[in-house]
Amino acid sequence: MSTHLEAQWIVGFTDGEGCFNLDVHLHKDTKWGIQMQPEFTVVQGEVDVNILHALKNRFGCGTVAVNRKDQTSTRMMYRVKNIKDCHTIIVPFFEQHQLKTKKRVEFERFRTIVRLMHEGYHRQSLRHFLEILEKGEQLRVRQRPADLKKREKVTQKIAELRQKLEEDPTL
Repeated sequence: MSTHLEAQWIVGFTDGEGCFNLDVHLHKDTKWGIQMQPEFTVVQGEVDVNILHALKNRFGCGTVAVNRKDQTSTRMMYRVKNIKDCHTIIVPFFEQHQLKTKKRVEFERFRTIVRLMHEGYHRQSLRHFLEILEKGEQLRVRQRPADLKKREKVTQKIAELRQKLEEDPTL
């Protein structure tokens, strides 16, 4: 079944069901031991997975998969994590078709992060890397209990990086 989605419908749906986030997790093969990726997500129950596929088709990027973070029911997720796709597709769409709720502020923060990361700002220095992480913290509006242990480890690593920067401001 093909579902055509009008731009304003997508805006309203995203205002209610969408999320602009900075995914941050430990990754030993990265320069600072942390990987961060901006992501746009929309989650729905399995019965409405066709809407998520329609979003994927409309934007021409992203993936639809089981939302593994929700253990109580089968929830599906449309997600765009590729920095180029966020920069060239998702951000321009929501600049042209503006969100109407407080989600607009979330999007504006997300847009700043995407722009900075697309320009490689986070690779220039530890200070710049931490600046983007701090901007990402402004996007975190809710925490799931299952994520708390992972989050504690990331928080500890960020504290270590801040200490490292205090010891050597040239990083």
